[in-house]
Formats: sequence, C-alpha cells, structure tokens
Amino acid sequence: MQKPILFEKPRGVRDVLPPLAARKREVEKQIAKVFTRWGFEEITTPTFEYAETFLNGAYREDEDQMFKFIERSGKTVVLRPDMTAPIARVVSSLLKEHPLPIRLSYNASIFRQQENNAGRDAEFTQSGVELIGDASPDADAEVIALACTALTAAGVNGFRIAIGQVAYLEGLFTEHVADEHVRARLSVALAQKDFVSYERTVNAEIADDESRTVLLTVPRLRGNVEILEQARQLTQNEKALAALDNLETIWKVLVLHNVENYLQLDLGLLLGQHYYSGAVFEGYAPNIGFPVCSGGRYDELLGKFGRAAAATGFMIGVERVLEVLEKELPGTTKEHFLVYYDEADRYPVIGFAVFLRSKQFIVTAQRCEDPVATAAQPRAKYFTPIVFKNGKLISKDKLVQAMFTDFSHMFSI
Repeated sequence: MQKPILFEKPRGVRDVLPPLAARKREVEKQIAKVFTRWGFEEITTPTFEYAETFLNGAYREDEDQMFKFIERSGKTVVLRPDMTAPIARVVSSLLKEHPLPIRLSYNASIFRQQENNAGRDAEFTQSGVELIGDASPDADAEVIALACTALTAAGVNGFRIAIGQVAYLEGLFTEHVADEHVRARLSVALAQKDFVSYERTVNAEIADDESRTVLLTVPRLRGNVEILEQARQLTQNEKALAALDNLETIWKVLVLHNVENYLQLDLGLLLGQHYYSGAVFEGYAPNIGFPVCSGGRYDELLGKFGRAAAATGFMIGVERVLEVLEKELPGTTKEHFLVYYDEADRYPVIGFAVFLRSKQFIVTAQRCEDPVATAAQPRAKYFTPIVFKNGKLISKDKLVQAMFTDFSHMFSI
C-alpha cells in the first residue's frame, strides 16, 4: 500500500532520531562552551526576516535559493539563508549604541532551497561567531584559532584549516586580467573549486604569456608561511602585496595561539559569499566531501545596514561535524541502562536508578507486568537491559553488578 502523501517530508529535510539527536545536542553544547570561554555572547534572531535584509548585497547566492512567502502587509519574508546578515542588522539597530568591538555567537537553523540532485539539506544547523569592530590581524587570528579550538572540542580529529586572502586575488587579477568579466569568471571558478574551468578560462582569455603563467600558478600556492615569498614574486600590485603582509602577520599570531599544526595557506581560496574582503578560511576533515567550517573578514557588510564597521567571523556546520564523528566512531553513544521491574520491585529499583543517574549514567526505569519476558523483546541496540525479579537483580553485566553492590551497601538493601 502506497504511503499517503500527507506523511511525506518535504525534499531536503529530515528527522533526527535517537541517539543521533542527543549526540547533535552534545556537539552544539561543546561548541557553545568554547565560544563562551572566549568571551562571545550568544544571540538569537528570528527564523524569518524581510527579504531586504539579504537582498541589499549581503547574500550572494541566487535569490531562488530562498524560501519566500508574503505576509499580510504584502512584504516578502524569507526563512534565513544565512546568519551573518541578521546579526549585522541587529548590530546596526538594536546594538547601535553598544561600544565596539562586539563578540556574538549563535546556534541556528539555516534554510536554503537546493536542486533536486544537489544532495544537500534544505534545513541545517550552523554554530558560529561574529567579531565586529576590530580590523586588526589579531582579530582574524582569533577567530581562526577559535574555530580550531571549537572543532577539537566537538571531537573532530585530523582536520585542516586552509587560509586565503581575497584582497590578494583581487590585486593579482587587476594586475594581470584587463577584462572585468573575465576576472569575475575566474573568481567564480575558484569559489566553486572548479580548477578545470579556471585553467580553461585563463588559457582562452589571457594572451600575455607572463600573465597566463602567473594565473595558472595561483591554485598551486599552498603550504606554510614560506609560500608567501613565492606569492610575492608573482605581483607588483600594492593591494596584493599588502594582503600578503596581512597573512604573514595573521600566521605569526596564530603561532602564539599554538594552532599552526592545523593550518595551511591556500592563496587560491575564495568563498561563495561575495561580501568577504580580506582573510578567509575553510576547515576540512577526513572522509567528508564538504567543508566543516568556513569564514573570514567582511569589512564592508555592516555599512549596508547603516553602521560601518570592520568584522570577521565563521560558522561550523553541525551536521557535517556529526557526519565526521559517525565515520570515525560509527554508532557510538553514551551507555543507556533500561531497568525493567514490576510493581512489587519499585523499591529498590527507583532508588537504584537515582543512584546510577548520580554517577552520570543514563537510566530509564520501565515498569512492566513481566520484566524477564519484556527484557527479551527487541529493543534499540544502545540500551543495556537490567532486570529485577522478586527483589533481585538479574544482570550479567559486571559494571551493573558492582554498582548495585555499592548501592546495596550504602543503603543497606
């Protein structure tokens, strides 16, 4: 029998079942703890906003990616496709008298319509920070080091953070590419990591041999701080050279944060959002095809909301972190005891359950008519059954036996 369409979910959304929902909440909790320790205060903004919040240049992606509806006033409202723009709106309005710098953090659902074959969620969760009002390279280094610390706290191993500089590429392209439309095509190709299209465009559109050689070198400018000297040899553009000096200072500050082992420079790195204006970065983890975090400097965005200020920040994709963790430790979850008992055994069962919870175990006490028969029925694999019958513990688990012995001695059971 075909399932009624009433019970189908919209494309791109999903239910998060136990125990994954608990694991997701724990990841969010650990990330939030790190943000708090670094002095970032949590903010929440509405799930939906007026479309103008994103269509004033704050959001680059196609307008068709937004979930839109019309409110009674006739104005177009959208489910938020991004958190940076709403926070910029708040900082420029409700917090306009608040002195800079401002450090804000968030954990929020994001909504973007996807192509049918995109393989991505239409609703997903991001945890992130925005540092507003500090133009120094120390602020860039702070958010990159914070991203490293947060990913570590979430349990991600073996990740790498790639750092680039938008201004370097802008200066380099201005110097070597005369046609503005060609510069735009090259930028899009790098943002999409379509290096085949990038090279094809360079070979087809750049006539000068020296410029063509320089541009074809860009995607290979990866490594540690020594790569900056090679990058300097490719340009005489003042903007590009200043951007490289900026990256060198950021790297030196990151060394002080003791996170350089997680880092590499990637001077061909660009991100999809066009408001980025300086240092940008992406985090990659093993066995996953998408970045687990991304961010960077966006000094021009706040001005679109009426309060010009330098800013930098990043987001972590919570579902992507969960995917990494599941591939590292598939099916792992904190031990959950399920205690079966009948009415006659309320005591000592409930007291034992309280005792186990005080030891930080997860415990469910389930009354039933026949504890032995009920415990033999199928159940979720992450439950460890404990059975009480006629006042006696029935369990072969040595940890459970030891804990019950301690409980019995303590309360003279």
